[in-house]
Amino acid sequence: MILWTPLPAEQVLDGLEENSYLNYEQSEVEGVPVLLEKIGDGQKRVVRINSSNPEHYLNQNVYPGLIT
Repeated sequence: MILWTPLPAEQVLDGLEENSYLNYEQSEVEGVPVLLEKIGDGQKRVVRINSSNPEHYLNQNVYPGLIT
């Protein structure tokens, strides 16, 4: 990938080494692949449904914001 920008590379790549996804993990809830965010006390929140199956989005038991 080529990034065309007038900014210096140091400014564009600043903070890239910091991993801002430490509190996220891929998992499944009721057979639906999801992205979970760790929110403390062992609880996790569904951030995103990662599926191409339309039936997974119609499942009323799995939705973004659900705390597991």
